[in-house]
Amino acid sequence: MNHESPAASPRDRILDAASAAFAELGFAGARVDEIAARAGVNKAMLYYHVGDKRALYAAVLMRNFDRVEAAIGQGLGVTGSARRRLEAVILALTSMVREHPDHPRIVLREMASGAANLAPAVVARMMEVVSVVRDLLREGMASGEFRRLDPVLTHLTIVGAVVFLNAVAPVRARAAELGSDLDLPAADTDTAAFLTTMLLDGIATAPASGGH
Repeated sequence: MNHESPAASPRDRILDAASAAFAELGFAGARVDEIAARAGVNKAMLYYHVGDKRALYAAVLMRNFDRVEAAIGQGLGVTGSARRRLEAVILALTSMVREHPDHPRIVLREMASGAANLAPAVVARMMEVVSVVRDLLREGMASGEFRRLDPVLTHLTIVGAVVFLNAVAPVRARAAELGSDLDLPAADTDTAAFLTTMLLDGIATAPASGGH
């Protein structure tokens, strides 16, 4: 019996190719004909399955934020305290950006450009994701587990740290080429554990005990 997974659909191939191009070149630098060539389709098929470059960019980001929300949902599904679920969310988000490294690179490029290329639907999707973690933080504050901090700023701090720490690997390689003795984190560094300790102990009302 053949257990191989089915081949990626043309749309998925197009989005994968577009994601790689946007991560490498940014929105302005990516070209539709190059994306079509990477995906193994012609431009007519690309336009048919997704649309023009702005539609491509929005579709890539929407798919990535769907993945982010799925990772958050996985973390929220853990049984236990608000802190334990937030730890699981950080771990799941870290796993997601490592599995899909284009995402942090695209997000960092977009933030540097002043979010100039974000379609309204993408901004709305981002806000939906933020609201999920905001509600968990509010729960932890109400239960007394977390100090009272702005939940949206806290969420953005956590996500920003996850994204940036998992986008620093190319800098490590360049620094090594220059002979720098600064020990930047390796690709397999357990950044989720580091962030859990640094960030969660900063928002907890007391150090975590052995049980959750």
